[in-house]
Order: sequence, then C-alpha cells, then structure tokens
Amino acid sequence: MSRVATRHPSLNPGQRLVRRLGVVALACASVVLASCGGGDRKSYFTPDRIVSFGDENSAIASDTSSNLLDSSFPGVATDLSGLTYTAKAVVTSAAVVCAYDNSQARACSSDSGVTFTSAGTTYRVPTGLNWVIKFEVDAGPTNQRTTVVDYACDATSTWVQIVARAYGKGYTSQCAQDTRAGAVSYAALGAKTADVIAQINAHRGELDSKTVVTIMVGQNDILEQYQAIQGSTQTEAGAIAELQARAASMASAVRDVIGTGAKVVLALTPDLGQTPLAVGAGTTTLMTNLVRAYNDRLYITGLGNVSGRSLAGINPESLTKPGTRSNAYQYATPLCDAAAVLRPDGGAPADDDEKLLFCTSQYYTSGTASNTAIWADAKRPAPLLHNLIGVTVFNRAYEQF
Repeated sequence: MSRVATRHPSLNPGQRLVRRLGVVALACASVVLASCGGGDRKSYFTPDRIVSFGDENSAIASDTSSNLLDSSFPGVATDLSGLTYTAKAVVTSAAVVCAYDNSQARACSSDSGVTFTSAGTTYRVPTGLNWVIKFEVDAGPTNQRTTVVDYACDATSTWVQIVARAYGKGYTSQCAQDTRAGAVSYAALGAKTADVIAQINAHRGELDSKTVVTIMVGQNDILEQYQAIQGSTQTEAGAIAELQARAASMASAVRDVIGTGAKVVLALTPDLGQTPLAVGAGTTTLMTNLVRAYNDRLYITGLGNVSGRSLAGINPESLTKPGTRSNAYQYATPLCDAAAVLRPDGGAPADDDEKLLFCTSQYYTSGTASNTAIWADAKRPAPLLHNLIGVTVFNRAYEQF
C-alpha cells in the first residue's frame, strides 16, 4: 500500500482509511460495474457535496415520539435523530444516582443501595442530538437516577456514510454528532423505484458537476413482487416483467441525473436469495431470479454504455452468493435479535422496520457479531455488508471519476 501513499499524498484521512482496506480492493472483478478505465490519472475528482437517494439502505431517519421529551423543555415531545435501518453502535453510561432535585443528574456519587421500585420514568433527548437520557424518580421523591444512551450516529453503519466519509463529507443536518457536513440523504423507508424517481425529481436542482449522487434502489420492488408470488396474486414471469419495466424507468432517471453533470455512485440490490428470509422459506432461487431481473435491466441493459467517468457502481451478488462469498461470514442468522429490541423510550417496537431502526449492539443475536454477520434482519444488510459495498464502490468511483 505504500504506492497509494506515495502516489496520492492529497488523500484525506477518510480516503486513506478506505483505501487501506484491502479485503475489498476488488478492482476490475465482476463485483464492480462500469469500465475500469486505464492509464495514470493526473487529478482526482473532489465533490462539493454528496446527495443520496434510495430506500432505507441509504436513509438517515428520526424517531418522533410523545414519550421522548425535549430535555430543555420538560413535557415537550421531541425526536431522536441520526438513526439508520441496520445495526448500530451505542454507548451506555453507568447509571448515576443522586438525591432528588428534579434535575438531570450528571455528576454525583453513585449509590448502589437505592432501589427504584416505584420509579416515575421520563426519557429526555437534547434537541437535535442523538442520545437519550433515562431519568427516574423514586416514590419519595427522595432519589433520582440517570442513564445516558448515546446512539452513535457518527460511527458509520451504512454504505452511504462510508462513501461520504471517504470523500471527507458527513450528514451533519441529520446526525449532529457528525461535524463534517457536505452530505444529505433523501432516501426513505420502503421506497420503491417510483418513490426514488420522485426523490430525484424533487431535488434535481441541487445537482451539478460538483455533486456525487449515491443511489441504491430495487429492494422493496423485489420484495413486493416476491410477496405477490407467495400470495398467488402474481406469477414469476409476471413479476420479472414488472421488475424489468421498473428498472428501465430507473435507468432513465439515472441518466437524467448524469445529465445534470453529477457523478453517480450506484449500488445494486444485494442477492436477497441468500437472506434468512429466502433461505428459511426455501425460495432462494426465486428470490435470486427476481433480484437479477431488476439489477440486470437497470445496469447491463439500461446503463451499460454510460461512461465510467460519470457512473461507478457495484453488484454485491458476489459478496453474498455461495462459491464467492467469504466462509468467515455469517449468513443464516440475522445480527439483530428481533424479539429483544426495545424502543429508545423502553417500549416495544411496532413492526420489523422499527425493530431494525432501533437495533443496537445491546440487542445482537447470541452467537453473532457485527464483524461476521451479513444480514441485520431477515432481509436487510448488516453493517459488514454495508461496509463491503461502501468501500468497494468508493474505490471504484475514486479511480474512475
């Protein structure tokens, strides 16, 4: 790696970090989309901003709840920001017990002898920040106990955060802990092709020749058609035709983005045929066929002749399919224990989406770890797969753009 350090002295620390991760330095392997180019580069593209479109795999979300109160304005509901739809890091402080004075205890002597059998509990969030203060008062009120849980959104958990960090950017407006700025995500939970095209149309005016646009789309279209087949309201042939039509529309939208002068970093949908969902149902071949129908129509047919100076991407299939995936990784068991996950306010999540949104290192499935598990839940990537995708596609973009 000394060649990189000598040849590219201007790399920022994030870029040097990414380029040192040789485990995913796949260069011109089949995982990489677009042409590999050739020859020495005299300069490397540095964007002014990163703009992300797509589904929940690219989203940075907030949770608004009447049970989460603004710490500066007791009784006023607020939200917890900087959340992602995958497993994420948290830092939990040791509980601090103090004499009751109706304030958030931060520095006092811990008293392990106090029992909170009838505690009144509130969950407070500093405005716009990413940590929850659990504030308990006993029945006296005689004592109060404070525990702080930091949802560390500045620790990268998704592929778009990896790409942005490598370019020296961060999603500051959506994660206050990340002070790098320069990136924004319009991606949303459940977004399908038409939704992502709408995202692009709504924000097209923000794109120009100094913008890198990241896109991941297709997962929710594929899962929709898969469920229709399982429910006998759709045939496999019909689903494939529908997915190909949607992918063709998406390819046109990507071309439109490129027409603004922006450079596009495209991540295709990982092979959902290797998810716990498909493996458990015995539908691996069906799911893989649907993924390939969408991915191939989007890239090979729709974007195959686009210049590698404008488009770089990755097909993650080789990272997950048998024969090319690493035997060191865990594919059969989700990283997140769905039965154990709690909301930040201590309540039960409403559905699988909330379970994933609030999955932290407190709730990992026994026997799994974030550095070996590929899937966060039954159908969506864990941080490891996000990292593999993000690092690989950035390396591709850095060389091509």
